[in-house]
Amino acid sequence: MSNIRFRDPPGCGMGGGMTMDHDERRERAGELVAALNLPRPLTADLLHRHMEGLRHKRIVVRAASARMMESGICGLWIEVDGEDFERIHYAPTESAVHRQQFINHEFGHMILDGEKERLPADRVALLAPLIPYDAIVHALARSSFTDEQEALAEAIGDCLALTMLTDRTDARHGPQTGFGRVL
Repeated sequence: MSNIRFRDPPGCGMGGGMTMDHDERRERAGELVAALNLPRPLTADLLHRHMEGLRHKRIVVRAASARMMESGICGLWIEVDGEDFERIHYAPTESAVHRQQFINHEFGHMILDGEKERLPADRVALLAPLIPYDAIVHALARSSFTDEQEALAEAIGDCLALTMLTDRTDARHGPQTGFGRVL
């Protein structure tokens, strides 16, 4: 199935649907991430390769173009029928941490991989330089998101980031126990 997915800029989600409180969302994100059987210690590169294995496709990650950013797209995940790869575009940033969080958020949407709907013509026009026209014609997309979908994708991204941070710290200093974990 084809999927071209746009991420609304922060604060622009379309409300609705069931909502979870912060703890419920964090718990659900943890369950979804645990079900991935991630390689440990987790790094950005290992996460990327693991997601490619789960998706059975290469995932190409690039900074969003100025045109995307001008149109209000700050994160983008694209899957096109017939292609052997998917794309993630993230808002350009010099911060490796922010860049990884944008990528983790899009991985969160891949993990959720929910409903898709037809993409409006004005949004298709934005993609013309990115993918072949004949593929766009058959592309499907989610064009609206609930605040809850965005929040859950972000919670998944946070969980992935925390796993990488914890694994990096444990690898560098050994696992912390007792007061070492608290202090």
